[in-house]
Amino acid sequence: MRKKNYIAVFTVLFFCLVSCGEAGSKAAGFSNILTLTDSAFPVLRSVQAVSRDSVELEFDEDVFADPDAFYPCSSSISGRILTLYPPQEIKPGSSVRLDGTVRDGAGNSTTFSVTVWGYNQDPAVMRINEFTTKGTRTQPDRTELEVLRGGNLAGMTLFDGIPGNFRSVCILPDEDVGTGDYVVVWWCDELPSGVKFHDGRVVNVCAGGGLSENNGVLCLAVSPAQGAGVQDTVVYSAGESAQFEGFGTKEVFERVTKAREEGLWDGESVYSAWSTSTRSMALGSDGRWYTTVQGGASFGSANTAEEYIGAKQ
Repeated sequence: MRKKNYIAVFTVLFFCLVSCGEAGSKAAGFSNILTLTDSAFPVLRSVQAVSRDSVELEFDEDVFADPDAFYPCSSSISGRILTLYPPQEIKPGSSVRLDGTVRDGAGNSTTFSVTVWGYNQDPAVMRINEFTTKGTRTQPDRTELEVLRGGNLAGMTLFDGIPGNFRSVCILPDEDVGTGDYVVVWWCDELPSGVKFHDGRVVNVCAGGGLSENNGVLCLAVSPAQGAGVQDTVVYSAGESAQFEGFGTKEVFERVTKAREEGLWDGESVYSAWSTSTRSMALGSDGRWYTTVQGGASFGSANTAEEYIGAKQ
């Protein structure tokens, strides 16, 4: 009888330990409850270039490494922060792949391979000012960015979507711009005949592809990197679809939802049903979006004030 009691007690204790282990393994720093040792590997939280010749990687716990673990980069470690120094500077608008292995105090190791984008120490400040989404061969989709504060464009990124969830991107070149200048992103494979890359105070850039006609998100960030700062976002919709709250597809709906959750967009979508290849969606001086009159698209110059007036369904 006593033997059976021992078996029952051990069985209860065993399942308690297993249960605790399963719950605890979901948290960083979990210790193996049977051996009382840390069995959680370091988790990489963020990666960012902090200068043209240094990159910081932050982990969720203090990390350690051998001096040659990141060859050909040299390195330094301070608690959770690993700083890598590539042998050549990473130019703004370009990227490199960095690899290595770190370990925590218990010897648990993490191997990483990450893309790092060059550091732009003086990014321009811009906003999305005008766009079309129903382009043709002769009048491709375009998005105009207005420069609010001069600086450099290198690595700044316009997403057809949002960072981490997008259809396509346009990474801007290493080019200085001044306040009041315009950057026009052409969503086509090459600039139309007669259009110059740099035309006075206008920079014209090709992005390839084309925008979704009726429902979508445009997002301007300072870098292609995940977690980079966002300068402006626009959500547009024709409101004609019966699916996914009017946004037509699950992908677009997820982007819009994420943009709202992260505070990138608040309010109603820009109404896109009236736009054409030359009837653009434009931002007014009062901060309100409207559709310009036919032929009113004015990419590379101040927005046409004349507004198209239709009847919403």
